[in-house]
Amino acid sequence: MGSKPQITNEPSEELLRAWFAPVLRQGTRWCARNLQTECAFLKVENWEFPLTINDAEWDNSWICSPYTHYVSYAREEVRRAMPTAIGVPFSLLLLGLGTWFRAAQLNQVIMVNNWLMSTNPWPPWEGASLREALVAMRQRWPGHAVIFRSLNERESAPLLRALKDAGARIIPSRQIWYYDGDSALVLASRDFRKDVNLLRRGDLQRVVHEQLCDADFSRIAELYAQLYIDKYSRCNPCYTVEWLRYLWKGRHLQFTALRDNAGVIVGVEACGLIHGVMVSPVVGYDINRPRSMALYRRLAAVPVLSARERGVPLNLSAGVGRFKALRGGEPVMEFIAVIDAHLPLKRRLPWSVIEGLSRGVLEPVVRRMKL
Repeated sequence: MGSKPQITNEPSEELLRAWFAPVLRQGTRWCARNLQTECAFLKVENWEFPLTINDAEWDNSWICSPYTHYVSYAREEVRRAMPTAIGVPFSLLLLGLGTWFRAAQLNQVIMVNNWLMSTNPWPPWEGASLREALVAMRQRWPGHAVIFRSLNERESAPLLRALKDAGARIIPSRQIWYYDGDSALVLASRDFRKDVNLLRRGDLQRVVHEQLCDADFSRIAELYAQLYIDKYSRCNPCYTVEWLRYLWKGRHLQFTALRDNAGVIVGVEACGLIHGVMVSPVVGYDINRPRSMALYRRLAAVPVLSARERGVPLNLSAGVGRFKALRGGEPVMEFIAVIDAHLPLKRRLPWSVIEGLSRGVLEPVVRRMKL
């Protein structure tokens, strides 16, 4: 099993050191304006995982805040998707739950393997020393629930079983879309082939990573915010110019942009490998341009092509499910695992409610509707 699990304030693994170095120096708001968290690192067996530790921070991005995920984000979705007659009562219900969740300190959590992104692939850790790791975290933060994010059967099935055996609540979180590196479904997709043809059409210049420069990143951050913050939700991480530029300079993510004939960047996508799985945490485009330009379709083809070229799986996160299904994506349920048995009853009750609602309502709906 290796040495005893350790918790440190700085990472030793090379990729983690490079990824988190400026965040540890500057603070997490340097990375995203709505992200306030403490970082630490768990060494267990042959692996090292980033931890984020919170106490309250009710306005945090959902990637560090269960309250934001289950209350603030949900209220936005209700207002956006439901007619007023139905949405108002639901919104009031969520507001009431939010008051309870605050009183029960829902945000007093440690999140394991949190790379400050929505999608955080796991290495092939089977959890042999899981119980020892949990003891180490509970000793350092005895009043915190411990949450393992971004778990799914394709990447982390043995760890899911180990967590269940350790007494964790296994709570459905969202449905992600997965592409194997050699997926026949992608090759068979006429929609994907059309998207690739659009990407290569030539009316927009495709700008590869090396052709970008420092000055481009104000525009790149603006386009990301247009899509993820303005169009989707203020609860998404509001990444800064400095953080995106840092990820580009260090080649931690591979950036691709689209320029129009006037030289203006109208779209951007960035993807990268973590534990052998490709993710695409940065996408943005000018939402005021005509839909006929099909900017999202072009950008969505980039990570799929990149994953196929490298022969690695692609975890394309959640959202626009029908779009991804038509392009060969396979639906996979994502879970969080919550360790809270060491907490008093008033702290555990909200997680019992979240677990029940997620299993009874969220999971059936997202599976049926392919959200």
